[in-house]
Amino acid sequence: MADVSSDPGRWRDVDKLLARPGNIVGQDFEPSPTLREDIGEIARVLVVGAGGLGCELLKDLALSGFKNIDVIDMDTIEVSNLNRQFLFRSICTPCQFTFDVGKSKAEVAAERVMKRISGVTITPHFCRIEDKDIDFYNDFNIIVLGLDSIDARSYINSVACSFLGKFLTCHVNFPCYVF
Repeated sequence: MADVSSDPGRWRDVDKLLARPGNIVGQDFEPSPTLREDIGEIARVLVVGAGGLGCELLKDLALSGFKNIDVIDMDTIEVSNLNRQFLFRSICTPCQFTFDVGKSKAEVAAERVMKRISGVTITPHFCRIEDKDIDFYNDFNIIVLGLDSIDARSYINSVACSFLGKFLTCHVNFPCYVF
């Protein structure tokens, strides 16, 4: 089982961001050397999607110290997922039988990450994102999209905009914008 606190050097870059003021943070931001631990303990994170991107996000968030994670996905595991979604298995040997095909992606992904990373709680939701009311999404401090559907991304963006009043969009290798 992975211990997310075993190597202090792994946090060097994150601590540089959280322990000093900068021009990309809000006016109310107060730097602190303990902020990383505080965020990991307090923040509720929702990962939308438990496929190829969602599996990576769940693993990375848990290894980064986030303790309270939920994952929502309406899909079940198919044979075609096994080559790229590393949390899912199809193993049949005399010593071991693990067959995830047909099971909920959210439930299997949550179970596998919690088995490997101590101290993290991942709550799976096996349903469509539209099945949850707006209050469900409002309970999270961070919502991370691991989706390949433009319609689903648009839906989550509209939900987030409805209770935040601001829309933040970020893309790899491009600046972030607040609308």
